Amino acid sequence: MTQRIVLALAVALAMGGCNQQGGTAASQGAAPAQAKAPTAKTPAAPAPKPEEIAATVNGKVIAKSALDMQRRGPHDAGTDDKVLDELISRELLRQEAEQQNLLADPAAAEKLDSMLRIAYSQIAAEHFMKGVNVGEEELKKEYEERTGAMKATEYKARHILVDSEATAKDIIAKLQKGAKFDDLAKKLSKDPGSKTSGGELGWFGAQKMVAPFSAAVAALKNGETTQTPVQTQFGWHVIQREDSREQQPPAFEAVKEQIKMMLQSQKLQQHIADLKGKAKIDKPEPKPQPAAVPAMPQGAVPSPAAEAKPAEADKAAPKEAGKPAATAGGEAKK
Repeated sequence: MTQRIVLALAVALAMGGCNQQGGTAASQGAAPAQAKAPTAKTPAAPAPKPEEIAATVNGKVIAKSALDMQRRGPHDAGTDDKVLDELISRELLRQEAEQQNLLADPAAAEKLDSMLRIAYSQIAAEHFMKGVNVGEEELKKEYEERTGAMKATEYKARHILVDSEATAKDIIAKLQKGAKFDDLAKKLSKDPGSKTSGGELGWFGAQKMVAPFSAAVAALKNGETTQTPVQTQFGWHVIQREDSREQQPPAFEAVKEQIKMMLQSQKLQQHIADLKGKAKIDKPEPKPQPAAVPAMPQGAVPSPAAEAKPAEADKAAPKEAGKPAATAGGEAKK
């Protein structure tokens, strides 16, 4: 919410002199010469009709269109009253910034200029996207290419998960003697997600299971059960493959709009690349970084004690005449 307030305040400040009432920061006093004015020029917004006004704040109008745009914001989950209250708060802060001539501060003017660049780039991008025509044939071609790469086999299977290979082998032996898979799963399986449903896992793609499990399922035929236990990081599995089918991609109509937005975005990126190709862009050469001082190897610097000269050491601990030097234990040498 704070970021939205800042951006809206930036745009509002830039348009403050164009509102139907009130003046710009310049009318409150000339900015110092060092202040950096925003580079973008914003046209005056059309005066809304009475029925198009959501509120007025000290004579400044907040249009219902602003309320509608804010309501459609991705982070807004509030009611209309909350949205309008936020817009009123923004307008009050905008007016305070204008009254205090805050754009006279070069840092504030630079921040506003940066925000305006973002807002203008978004407007230009939206305008370009509206003009991009993506035909039905182009959409279907993209859909077929993407769904073709998605084609894979799905499996329907059951499993019984136990802690040891011996237990798994015992279960396989019971199945060979005619025991029902779902009964043993309900009784013995350690998998809480499938135990109560007789080990049923439903339909899944191979990529959704760990590799040893997927490989074992793929090696089976429909209706077959593994004859040797399958080990994974979860334990030992006895697996029964029930059915298989080709994985069904989503219907074209269900993903049509997503594909359209993706293609529009790709065209926008290409448009930006074309603009860069035509533009004269100068980048200053980066300043060379100072060479790093190599670290001194450990032990390369002698300790101060080792550097001390004998004469200085003698001066630091003078001996009394006629007395032997003291030993480490404090006793004099004899």
